[in-house]
Amino acid sequence: MSNVLNQIRSEHPLVICYTNDVVKNFSANGLLSLGASPAMSEAPQEAKDFYPVAGSVLINIGTLTKDHEHAMLTNGKIANETDTPLVFDPVAVGASQYRKDFCKYFLKQVKPTVIKGNASEILALIDDSATMKGTDSADNLDIVEIAKKAYQEYQTAIILTGETDVIVQDDKVVKLENGSHFLAKTTGAGCLLGAVVGAFLFRDTHPSIETLVEAVSVYNIAAERAEQLSDSKGPGTFLTHFIDALYRIDADAVNENRHVEEVE
Repeated sequence: MSNVLNQIRSEHPLVICYTNDVVKNFSANGLLSLGASPAMSEAPQEAKDFYPVAGSVLINIGTLTKDHEHAMLTNGKIANETDTPLVFDPVAVGASQYRKDFCKYFLKQVKPTVIKGNASEILALIDDSATMKGTDSADNLDIVEIAKKAYQEYQTAIILTGETDVIVQDDKVVKLENGSHFLAKTTGAGCLLGAVVGAFLFRDTHPSIETLVEAVSVYNIAAERAEQLSDSKGPGTFLTHFIDALYRIDADAVNENRHVEEVE
C-alpha cells in the first residue's frame, strides 16, 4: 500500500477548493485535521497564481448557479493548463437537466484527474435518462458496471461512493467496504471526501489506484472510529469525532483495518 498520509502530515499540501456554500467550513476543517492546507478560492483572477503551487484543485458543483458556471469552467481550464490535478464532484448531477447540461459541457472542456460521486451521480454522467432525488443514491444499481463505463467514457479515475465504494483506474477495479452509516446523515460528508482525495494527489495528474485506495480508506476508517465513539448519541456527535479521527488516523490503522477487494 502507498503511504501518502505521512507525506501529507509532513508537507501540508495546498488544496484549492471551489466547493459549495453548504460545506466550506466542514471541508476546510477536515483538510486541516488531516494535515493539508485548504484555500477556499473561487476567483479565476488568482487561479494562475495559486494553481502552480497547489497540490490539487477541487471543483464541486453543489450550489451551482449561472454566476458560478464561467468561473468553474475557467478554473478547470487553468488547472489543465498548469498541470494541476483536478478532482471534479458533480453533486446531484441527475437532479436537474441544468446540472446535467453543465457537467456534460464541463467534461468536454476540462480533463479532470478524478471524478468522484455516488452511484446515481456517476450514472447520470453516462446515461441521459438517469434521474435522482437531490444527492441521494439509488441502492439497486450495478455500481461496478457504472464505474467501469464512466472510466471508459471519460478516461479518468473514477471514485464511486456508497455503502460499498468502487475505484477504477488504469483498467483496474477495486471495491472498498469500510465506512460509517453516519456519513449519509452528515451534510457535506461526500464533499469532504473529494477534498481529501485532492490532498493525496501532490500534483500527480495520473495517480495510482493504490493512492486513491489509500485516500478513501483513510477517510472511511476515520469515519468508523468516529462512529464507535458516537453511536449511542447521533450524527451531531459523530461530526465532531470525525474531525478528531481524521487528525488522529495513522498509516498503521489504515493498513490493519481496510477492506479492499480487487474485482474483474
